[in-house]
Amino acid sequence: MPFRKGHKDRYTTNRDKPLTSSPVCFRLDKELAVKLKSIPNWQERLRQTLPTLIEKWMAE
Repeated sequence: MPFRKGHKDRYTTNRDKPLTSSPVCFRLDKELAVKLKSIPNWQERLRQTLPTLIEKWMAE
């Protein structure tokens, strides 16, 4: 049973903006997926780089 809102042991985030509850998924070839997952902290790095990529692609 989940903790009630405001409970002292309830999960809290240290992020400025919370993450969405529905993930974005895409397929990669196996070698690329292995290389990506071998990078330390790859998910956070991708989150930081993605806004720049989106801006660049939208400008094209």
